[in-house]
Amino acid sequence: MKSFRKFSFFTTIATYMLIFVGGLVRVSGAGLGCPDWPTCFGRWIPPTSLDQVPPEMVDQFNITLAWIEYSNRVCGMLVGLLILTVAVWAIMKFRDNKKVLYATSAAALLTAITGLQGAKVISSLLEPVVITVHMLLALLIVSLMIYATFHAYQDEKEEVKEKLPVKLSGQIKVLWIAGFVQLLIGTQVRSGIEMAMREFPNLTSIEWLSKVGMFNHMHMTVGVFVVAFGLHVAVKCLKHKEQLTLLARRSILFMAGAVTVQLIIGVTFMVVATQPITQVFHLWVASLFIGAVLLLYLSVQKLEKN
Repeated sequence: MKSFRKFSFFTTIATYMLIFVGGLVRVSGAGLGCPDWPTCFGRWIPPTSLDQVPPEMVDQFNITLAWIEYSNRVCGMLVGLLILTVAVWAIMKFRDNKKVLYATSAAALLTAITGLQGAKVISSLLEPVVITVHMLLALLIVSLMIYATFHAYQDEKEEVKEKLPVKLSGQIKVLWIAGFVQLLIGTQVRSGIEMAMREFPNLTSIEWLSKVGMFNHMHMTVGVFVVAFGLHVAVKCLKHKEQLTLLARRSILFMAGAVTVQLIIGVTFMVVATQPITQVFHLWVASLFIGAVLLLYLSVQKLEKN
């Protein structure tokens, strides 16, 4: 079981890194670096010169963007194989641990669906709604991997403290859902910025942000709620820190750090400028926040049941 735990943890980290790589691909403009799927300009290995490109695709060829997108696909394939390995391992060796079995199996299934949905992302020419679905699937996969890894480690030697005197898991669940919604709205904001950049190339990044409209206002409103409610949840949990496990306390600290980073980035967007690399970190830290909240929820729920 020890080897499985380590491999499951490694796979979860790899999935988070893939989310980061996907963000880099998008802000670099390489999303259509390979205009077809699963091949790239009709080849399994991207072209290295124009004479390798089909005549009807010559105008779309950019060797840098093609190889960036291809690298993203390779990373996705490798992470997919890791998740599949975890699922098969669980089926073969840990069928008695239903939580691990079902979570890893669901993650493997969603990974296959996400891979196929990648074709839709390309054929839709990066339609914002399609990209949002792609992100939704990625968040569900990493959440399932966190869930499976947590339950693979739950019989570790760390002792369960005394039962919590209050119910906290329900509020933490609300925070997780709010963080999830906030991130998905954020993908729409980023899509709006990209559309504004194409339509109004001479505007500043702050003016592009103002063109996003409703989604930008929703993003800020939900963001304020996540920050305020997150602080509320953290304070309530820390009132009972003696009953919390080390993992729960660390999850709270990570949540606080993630919220602080997001506030700094958000203020930077409004006051200074929206830089592509900053957008990537904004999205990625939000996904890490969601993972930390999920870990806190699982830890607290376990304490409430004992």
